[in-house]
Amino acid sequence: MSSMDGKKKFLMWTILLIAMVQMPNLALTPSINQIQTSVFTDRSLSTIQTTMQLPNLISPFVTIITALIIGKGWVSKKTFIVAGLFLVAATGALAFVFHTEFWHLCLLSCCLGLGLSGYISTASSLLVDHFTLEQRQVISGYQTSFVNGGGILMSLCGGLLATLIWYGGYIMLLLALPVAIIGIFSIPSVRVAKVSKTAGEKKSLKLHPDVFLFGAFIFVFMLVYNVVGSNLSTHIAGIGDTSVSGYATAVQMGGGVICGLFFGKLSGKLGDFVTGCAFLALFIGMTILSLFPNSLPMIFVGVFISGSAMSMMLPQCLYSVSKVVDDSTSAIATSITSCICPGFGGFFSAMVFTNITTALFGESTVARYRFVSFVALACAAIIFVIMAYRRKKEKAAA
Repeated sequence: MSSMDGKKKFLMWTILLIAMVQMPNLALTPSINQIQTSVFTDRSLSTIQTTMQLPNLISPFVTIITALIIGKGWVSKKTFIVAGLFLVAATGALAFVFHTEFWHLCLLSCCLGLGLSGYISTASSLLVDHFTLEQRQVISGYQTSFVNGGGILMSLCGGLLATLIWYGGYIMLLLALPVAIIGIFSIPSVRVAKVSKTAGEKKSLKLHPDVFLFGAFIFVFMLVYNVVGSNLSTHIAGIGDTSVSGYATAVQMGGGVICGLFFGKLSGKLGDFVTGCAFLALFIGMTILSLFPNSLPMIFVGVFISGSAMSMMLPQCLYSVSKVVDDSTSAIATSITSCICPGFGGFFSAMVFTNITTALFGESTVARYRFVSFVALACAAIIFVIMAYRRKKEKAAA
């Protein structure tokens, strides 16, 4: 890390700052229960949750288009990153005008999704293009810590602002504006086609199977992980207001920050088995949430453990994928692992688990957390088996 020159360090810090505005939805989730019970009372909890997750549905499709355009060399990564950050900031400003109708909520979610699709995966692909494998392993852990650190800021301030006015959380989206300005000066204006031509190599656009394997892991992970946050405000509605929900979400992100700081060492010892540990952490965290629904300290413990899972799964998958791609495929590969798969997983989370558990157990969030915790445990077992097989196969090949 110390061997990096000034430009590389500036770029690294820009990537980390972008990570801080990678989860702006956390500024909005503390108000879900308030929106459903006080603003749009004719809408079900599942409908509100799904609407708030619309960015996760939109961004994968737009990200595919973005990655293809970048891969063709028509537009630089810098252009999409900066434009996406500006659009997220603009969404925050729009909320002050459009907030009285349900379709306004849908509009804001769509704008947010378009903005996020411009920079989430594209910023991550800069790691592949400009840093060594050793640097990526360290920076990817820091990146996830910054994602969660930004999540803490978003959730705390978003929860407090939502107590004043339900759409107050959208103010936090304006933080993307200074990051966009920094990106103008720090991100190289290089197109993929020009890089490939300079290198004098013919780049293959064929993706390694590991991209899809780890993409599948992330999809299922986000399907399960989003249950924690999207049901949190409802789960603690009886023992705390919207601001307390924001605190709980901040604690959840705190788990991600702490775990991310130690990710490099954890990954170095366990390798891809870290992905199974992520699901194990979700099992433990959601089990605690289901066992102690009336104890705020234990709820904080549960969400903290659940939050640590994020800093195991995402950086490990990004690091593992970075080993099998080059500059010509980094945009589409990181789109799959950083946006498409987590986006679809996040969007379908409420549709799958809220509806299934409501049909089986009613509106109980206790039952919901308990049910999904066992899903997480099953996923952990499956991944451990897959990774053990892969390791055995690698040793046999060696």
